[in-house]
Amino acid sequence: MRFYAEHTDISYGRNRIVEDLSMEIPEGKITALIGANGSGKSTILKTLCRIMKPDRGQVILDGRSIHRMGSRELARRLSILPQGPEAPEGLTVEELAAYGRSPHRAGYGRLSGEDREKIRWALSVTQMEEFSRRSLEQLSGGQRQRAWIAMCLAQDTEILFLDEPTTYLDISYQLDIMKLLKRLNEAYQKTIIMVVHDLNHASLFADHIVAVKKGKIVKMGRPESVITPLTCREVFGVMADVFTDPRTNRPLCIPYDHVMAGGENEI
Repeated sequence: MRFYAEHTDISYGRNRIVEDLSMEIPEGKITALIGANGSGKSTILKTLCRIMKPDRGQVILDGRSIHRMGSRELARRLSILPQGPEAPEGLTVEELAAYGRSPHRAGYGRLSGEDREKIRWALSVTQMEEFSRRSLEQLSGGQRQRAWIAMCLAQDTEILFLDEPTTYLDISYQLDIMKLLKRLNEAYQKTIIMVVHDLNHASLFADHIVAVKKGKIVKMGRPESVITPLTCREVFGVMADVFTDPRTNRPLCIPYDHVMAGGENEI
């Protein structure tokens, strides 16, 4: 699989958000998009998965523009978990997971044996089997997020997009979701692209990090090359100490001050 964007401009109305974006998504790896609020990272994510169409340039998957693929064909290659997804009231976890089989079904007929097997697998991998008959309203925030991930897994795609998958979750569920994504990547070779706010989550769980500021890529590469005091200063406007965590050998970022407009740190 080869998946990349080349010379892509992206706008909301007349406002140019991303300009001349070129980036490649490493196959079988976890890629994290980081940046301040309004930096364009969610816009980039939406463009890579065809929610938005670029003004210029293209997104290529295995030699073909994703905008020239049929919707069903593309939905068999990539799945998307947006921020704050909504479902009909009373929908059960199993019914939600079944929606993931839509690209593989002809019309709205009965689920096939393969469909049911994929749904069972998705619920098992996300540890949601015991909650399969419960409605989403009866679940905690972390359990609901697992249910949505199960739907994406039932879709049986090689690429998974997530927009801020730990938003509104407490620290325990945040780690739970990030560890689940890491297992999906390592055990099932899922290529994962996600927007992440927590720099230490990006550092610990991602293989490839893309730092974005004002719609442009400032730095991308391995965590140790991206999560640095200079990147924190340039991208987020904060002074930070960055250490190597001896338990993981990954960068650990500790912000301690803002950067003033003139470039000096505030007191």
